[in-house]
Amino acid sequence: MSLEFIKNPAMVWFIIGLICVISEFAIPGVIIIFFGIGAWVVALILLGVDLNIFLQLLVFLVFSITALVLVRKKVVTQKEMTDDVTDDFLGKKAEVLEGFSKGAYGKVFFKGTLWKAETTSEKSIKKGEYVVIIGHESILLQVEPVNNNA
Repeated sequence: MSLEFIKNPAMVWFIIGLICVISEFAIPGVIIIFFGIGAWVVALILLGVDLNIFLQLLVFLVFSITALVLVRKKVVTQKEMTDDVTDDFLGKKAEVLEGFSKGAYGKVFFKGTLWKAETTSEKSIKKGEYVVIIGHESILLQVEPVNNNA
């Protein structure tokens, strides 16, 4: 096997990037992929501009670390938003607009909006009753009947 590709720095950076991206599947954490993308950015730049090894490494590190920090920040922000939404929903009451039972979906009115809802309760939930929100998956609320209508 010929190792001619080693003489082409763009190809070397591309292979490094490919190894990093593939490694992300084996080592979870969504970190290594940024270094793979950074290597691909260097490979693309080298297709048009000749950079010395120092500048190649500098571009690789700056791009990879910047992308990692910016995306990590967004992921943390999304988690905080999810926690805020959960705090705003859990334990709150909603009015049933369309009755339902276990295994079926109904409609509830909560915070001025119509929501799709489901329950694990064996008791049928009728229109006009109130339910308490015990969880949510995106826009689907998990609810349970309230003992006394409020």
